[in-house]
Amino acid sequence: MTKSYKIQEKERQFNCYNRGLFCGAKIFGHWNFYDHFGNFIKRVRSKNILRPEDSLNNLYSEIQWTTLFYFKHQNIAWWRENEDRYFPSGHLLSSQIHCLNHLFALRNDKNAVLAILNHVTEMGFDEVLPSSLDGDGGNIAFEFAYKNDEILGETDKGARRGVLCTSIDAMIVARKGEDKWLIPIEWKYTENYEKEDKTNDTRLNRYGAGIVESRRLKTPENGVAHSIYFQEPSYELMRQTILTEGLINRGLANNMFHLVVIPERNKVLRDAVEKEFVPMLESNSKFRIIDPQSLLSPLESNANYKDLITYLKTRYW
Repeated sequence: MTKSYKIQEKERQFNCYNRGLFCGAKIFGHWNFYDHFGNFIKRVRSKNILRPEDSLNNLYSEIQWTTLFYFKHQNIAWWRENEDRYFPSGHLLSSQIHCLNHLFALRNDKNAVLAILNHVTEMGFDEVLPSSLDGDGGNIAFEFAYKNDEILGETDKGARRGVLCTSIDAMIVARKGEDKWLIPIEWKYTENYEKEDKTNDTRLNRYGAGIVESRRLKTPENGVAHSIYFQEPSYELMRQTILTEGLINRGLANNMFHLVVIPERNKVLRDAVEKEFVPMLESNSKFRIIDPQSLLSPLESNANYKDLITYLKTRYW
């Protein structure tokens, strides 16, 4: 029987651990679980999670401290930070960690970001621009959110970038001629979703009008409620689309190109996006699904990223 992609990756990461890739870190870290009232339920330990005191080693060594500073300075939440009370996540299959390990080392190198962007989009962008959201000169904003309360009606108490609101894993701003483009990037690793209808009154009130008014999304023939837009992975991609369109409508950009990074071997998730979400686009010419190794392929001969590419090939590719 063929092993699932997630099982294969669990074994791969455990082999990396046994080979010392995580610099002496120890496994059998934990996840905490709480009920809806915040009461502790249980703690689960796993060999797929680094101990809290070692979780920083889940990040590529060259970005560990700069990433911590960035998340703190920008008030960004780490995945499961509230549940586990430590960060970054020690889970070896975290897609947030996967994304940061691939992209964070590039964020201050506009030529590298431009190279991968033009490779995947074939748009011929002239340059990438610093993120105005971060204000630190970086060319990639992580866990991007912007006025979500106004644009999406997301008003949950305690919401901030990375938690309790629509947060785009990475956002790049590029210029082509006189036009400014937003490139939202959704980043997946081993995810695979059970079919769950997320429709409820709160979500319909928040996102229903945005779906109907969208110039990129088709309105379902049988109405928005209980449609594919309220099932993952389309639910997340829908929210990213209408958030980005909201920025364009406010004059912050002229157009968008949506990227979804999913490993080639995660065929179940790639098929779900291709068969469920892509048919709901008015046009898929500005939408692309890309494997992470293919995304970074323009940098494989770049001496500045030799160590990064070696790390990524060893751990993920």
